[in-house]
Parts: sequence; C-alpha cells; structure tokens
Amino acid sequence: MCRSQLRTGLRVLVCVGLLPLAGSVGCSVLYQLAYGDGQKVEAEYQGLSGKRVAVVCMMNASSFSDGITSTHIAESVGAILAKEVDEIDVVPQEDVADWMDENEWDEADFTEIGRGVEADMVVAIEVDAFSLHESTTLLKGRADVTTTVYDMTKDGKRAFRTTDRDFSFPTNHPVPATPTSQRTFRYVFIRELAEQIAKNFYDYNLSEDFARDGASYAH
Repeated sequence: MCRSQLRTGLRVLVCVGLLPLAGSVGCSVLYQLAYGDGQKVEAEYQGLSGKRVAVVCMMNASSFSDGITSTHIAESVGAILAKEVDEIDVVPQEDVADWMDENEWDEADFTEIGRGVEADMVVAIEVDAFSLHESTTLLKGRADVTTTVYDMTKDGKRAFRTTDRDFSFPTNHPVPATPTSQRTFRYVFIRELAEQIAKNFYDYNLSEDFARDGASYAH
C-alpha cells in the first residue's frame, strides 16, 4: 500500500469509525488509542543518507513567485533533511544561489548545479502552482509540486521522482485573512509544504499526519 493510501485509510478508520469520541478527544488522540505510537511510514527514497546534497527549488513563472518563496522552500526542505537524514551534508542555500547567479543558470538543467557545487545528489523541487488565498477574505494554501533526485555520482541520472498534486493546507477550514495572519500563514504553509516534500526521504511516525492544522499554528 502506498503512503497516501495508508494515511487516508487510517484517517477514515480513526475519524469515522470512532466518530462518537472524535468531538471530545480529537483524531490525533484517537489514532494513539487505536494504533499506539509505533506505526512508521517508510521513506520513498533512502539514497540521500551519507551524501552531499544540493536542494534547488524553482517556481513556474505563472505561479505566485517573488523569488524569496522558492528560496524559503529550498531552505526549509534542506533544514528538515539535515535534521532527519543520517549523515547527510546539505549544501548551504547561499552557495547554491551564488553559483546560480555567477553562472547565469538558465533553469533548465539541475545537474549543472550539482556539478557546480560538487554535490553527490540534487533534490530538484519544481513548483507548478502555488497560492495562498481561498478568496479575498480567506487563506488556504495550495501547491502542485514535482520532486526529482539526480544522482551526480552516476552522471546526473534520475534516481527518484514523485509528484504531489494539489497539496493543500489547512486541510479543513480556511483561515481568515488579516495583515498579520497572512504573514504568519505564508510561513506556516511553506513549512508544511517543505515537510510534505522532505518526508519522501526519511521514515516518520504516521501520527504526525493527524491534526496537522491545529498543531502547526501551535508551534
């Protein structure tokens, strides 16, 4: 069973099968009661361990992009990988940016960056769509993302590829839009998106996927 199917199936069992209790204790607690704390989701790709890894994010020109957003996504993914993947050496984002600027990179070949910063692997994040607004008064983030890993030790051969279509947050109710909430929401959504991307590369506990909406704003 794939990771998304497993998450969906267990969410149904916990939140629907135990519906009479959901209002009082919440899905996250119900999951713990039903399954304990040991259910692990295995990494889709485990080849980053022990490697020097460059993380690069590019956004479709037609999507929301101020140049800073793609950098923040790459930085966030890199920080999570550095924490969660054993013995990984993540290339500093400023080194990636400097190489791109100095070499007038044309956004076409991610392996060029890998060679330029002497990385073993390149995690290339392509954001095809990115939005933060459900309406003029409500916030709900959405993104379409394709993540590809290029193995520079094998002449840039593609080692892994996955697509997250219509990733959204919050999953339930949009957030009212105010000047303050918009700044906070952008930060939270990028963090959630980065976690979604990074989880392809390390094992994690399934309970982390429950009650994410409230937990994120509690950080």
